[in-house]
Amino acid sequence: MISIPLTGLWIMPWAMAAFALMPFGLEGLALAPMGWGIEAVIAVARTVSAWPGASMPVAAMPIAGIVLVAFGGVWLCLWREKWRWASLIVMAAGLAVIPNQRGPDILIDGFGRLMAVRSDDGALALSTRKAAKFEGKIWLRRSGQQTPADWPREGDDGQLACDSLGCIFHIGGRIVALVLDEAALDEDCFAASVVVSRVPVRRLRCRHPDRVIDRFDLWHRGAHALWVSDNEIRVESVADFCGTRPWSPGRKSRKRRRD
Repeated sequence: MISIPLTGLWIMPWAMAAFALMPFGLEGLALAPMGWGIEAVIAVARTVSAWPGASMPVAAMPIAGIVLVAFGGVWLCLWREKWRWASLIVMAAGLAVIPNQRGPDILIDGFGRLMAVRSDDGALALSTRKAAKFEGKIWLRRSGQQTPADWPREGDDGQLACDSLGCIFHIGGRIVALVLDEAALDEDCFAASVVVSRVPVRRLRCRHPDRVIDRFDLWHRGAHALWVSDNEIRVESVADFCGTRPWSPGRKSRKRRRD
């Protein structure tokens, strides 16, 4: 309400005046007041963004919700008869699926630098705030969080226990080992149902877990997301969505094995 009239009635006229004065080298006479208007717009943005409740992060909408809301909106705009209002039911159904979606329980970036786990209350905790900052911000934004939950460095928060060699995460009635050092593999491979390792794992050495994701899996298939429950372990990777490109490491290694 403030910035748009200020832009249209002050900033833009001075911008046009600056273009008109440029051939005479006098554009500075117009650019100075134009700059005052731009500074006023920035001041308005800073003031409003600092108000409580100025922004509220929400979790990313699932694809089914987006499709339902979009279909309902198109239906509402296309029809003129009374049945157009049925679109409100479709859009409401699309919004209703949001609370029922379940984000990944565990996330690992493609280089093993960053891991994230979701606690029972739905909050996402990051293993570090220094490495892979871009990926961490995307994960938090999609989870509807501004800041990550606490990650225990040396200790036990009840669900996640960590030491210098890695972490043990209890989720869905299973034990997930997040391995940072090879020295933890012997114990974790025996006790855990799922092993996620930043270091390479020899499969003959780690037979007990139902699923093993190691450094080579991350290198071949990119970042991984895991959903863990009593009766299912679902894993998705970047390669599952993007495919294996000719220049990807995984394609090259598989081609060498075929040769």
